[in-house]
Amino acid sequence: MLSFQLKPVTSGKAPEELEIQLDAAGLESLLAQLHFLKDGRTEHVHLMSQSWGGSHLDDQTTNTDATTIHHVKILLR
Repeated sequence: MLSFQLKPVTSGKAPEELEIQLDAAGLESLLAQLHFLKDGRTEHVHLMSQSWGGSHLDDQTTNTDATTIHHVKILLR
C-alpha cells in the first residue's frame, strides 16, 4: 500500500497538508523509484494509481475525509 492524501481543511481553504501512508511493500516501491533518481537513470518518476493507468499508488483512501491523490510526479533538480 502506498497512498498520498490531502488532509481536509475548512471550507474555502486550499489543502496545506499531505499525508503519505504506506506499508512495507509500499515503502519498498517508493524507495525503488527514488533509487532511479539517485542512480541518475531518470530526472523524474511518476507514481499513479491503477485508475489512472499506474500501479504504484492505491486508489482507496484510509481517511474518508481526505482527498486521494492519483498522480505524483517527483523531479530531481
